[in-house]
Amino acid sequence: MWYFVACCVVLLFLWLHLDNLKPANFPPGPKWYPIVGSAFSIMNARNKTGMLCKAVERIANDYPEHRGVIGFKIGKDKAVMAINAESLKEMMNNEDFDGRPTGLFYETRTWGLRRGVLLTDELFWQEQRRFIVRHLKEFGFARKGMTEIIQNEAAHLRKDFEELIAQGNGKAIVQMQGAFSVYVLNTLWLMMAGVRYSKDNSDLKYLQSLLHELFTNIDMMGALFSHFPYLRFVAPRLSGYQQFVEIHECMHKFIGAEVERHQQTFNPDDEPRDLMDVYLHTLQNNNAPSDSFSREQLLAVCLDMFIAGSETTTKTLDFSFLYIVRNPPVMRRIQEEIDEVVGRNRLPTPKECK
Repeated sequence: MWYFVACCVVLLFLWLHLDNLKPANFPPGPKWYPIVGSAFSIMNARNKTGMLCKAVERIANDYPEHRGVIGFKIGKDKAVMAINAESLKEMMNNEDFDGRPTGLFYETRTWGLRRGVLLTDELFWQEQRRFIVRHLKEFGFARKGMTEIIQNEAAHLRKDFEELIAQGNGKAIVQMQGAFSVYVLNTLWLMMAGVRYSKDNSDLKYLQSLLHELFTNIDMMGALFSHFPYLRFVAPRLSGYQQFVEIHECMHKFIGAEVERHQQTFNPDDEPRDLMDVYLHTLQNNNAPSDSFSREQLLAVCLDMFIAGSETTTKTLDFSFLYIVRNPPVMRRIQEEIDEVVGRNRLPTPKECK
């Protein structure tokens, strides 16, 4: 019995030692400790700087030999971060970096498999991306039709803001976080599902609040449970796993209901109304190019597009306005140029925005 226990202890320490060894030519970075890796170094730097990007920059200053990349180990995961323009450019133009990670975090969101287009790679990603981009263009994506959709949403945005200001007798305090989310989402969702949401849609507002919670609990390094998978069993809520699952279940339900409505009204003899119709037509006629096409994949694609439409562009606009408000001289110059070129009685045209 003691012999067995001793063997287990020796094997455990051997595994911890081997797991803690840095691979040959691994980029410089904080010291690794058993099980946690360099997680505490990142956490301490982040507590001091407030942001992950600044934390990495602070750590990089301790390693002047870094040559543009810093290496970490967070739980079970090894990670390399590019920290200057040269290394970023090299990574962006090197096909060796086209892959996407695998693991619990990336599979839990889509029923235990990697699905969609944001977190897939190789032939699966190539087929799906090619199909989606080709057919989205039929509904205006990256073409004149999309410009018209954007102009229409901009008109709705202006109208809603004017009504808000009128209700406040010429003044209004606007919560900029999420102020553009519905309008940005509509530009993409009209092509995806043929649906335009109003800013007061309760289901959409709830879903976007869930998305905000989701992106509050994760960052570009992932989530706690993704680096320490066993935490989902011993501390599902503390690790963020339970919230992650619950939020994605709500999103699956919301998007699944739209797919179901499309299936009920879909007529293969009619012209496709949107990308959902095109995808359903491909599935119904069994003429999919490969087995990468399925109803689950359609849901995952819609989920990816919904997140992209709700978060990325919206956050860019949010921060743009934040910087403008914090720099009044810049804000005045922008307003003067708009007044001179466009005036205050209409929206700018696409040509004027170039």
